[in-house]
Amino acid sequence: MGSQSHYRGVAKDNSTIIPPRDGSKTFMVKPKAMDIIWGADSRYWRLPNSDDGPVELLQVSWLEVTGSLDLKKLEAKDYKLSFTVSMRPDAFGWKGSPVYFMAKVGEGKIIWKKADLSELPVNTDRKIPAELKFTVTTKDKDSTEKLRFGLYEIWRGRWKGGLVIRNVEITPV
Repeated sequence: MGSQSHYRGVAKDNSTIIPPRDGSKTFMVKPKAMDIIWGADSRYWRLPNSDDGPVELLQVSWLEVTGSLDLKKLEAKDYKLSFTVSMRPDAFGWKGSPVYFMAKVGEGKIIWKKADLSELPVNTDRKIPAELKFTVTTKDKDSTEKLRFGLYEIWRGRWKGGLVIRNVEITPV
């Protein structure tokens, strides 16, 4: 894999990583702040034109989208993480290719959830997975560590496309 084909996220404060505001308690991470394998190659991905726009998967056999958030930005409490996604009408390759969602707090253990995206309705945003929960402790907040997260389908080797990723939400529970 050539690294020049991979998109490296640019975390611009308050435009690609949006802190809670207007009464919301949710952090929102936009696709422009995430790392996307093959994301810099227009044969495979359509990147957003603005910091706020979604990213669209055209076709890949190796799906890997990852991001991070400085733990100092989070309070010590329980959270849930979800990707807001939708499927285009021309989506393909998802049947029999479950997607795995991951979260890892600092050097802690990795938390995984599996989801079947083949059942998603077309052009309808869904938060996936519904229950990927993790805890940030006072010790985590005082470190220089990060919350790392991602979505993956790298094991089947099948071509898939039509996934639209709008954002990642990190919400206290």
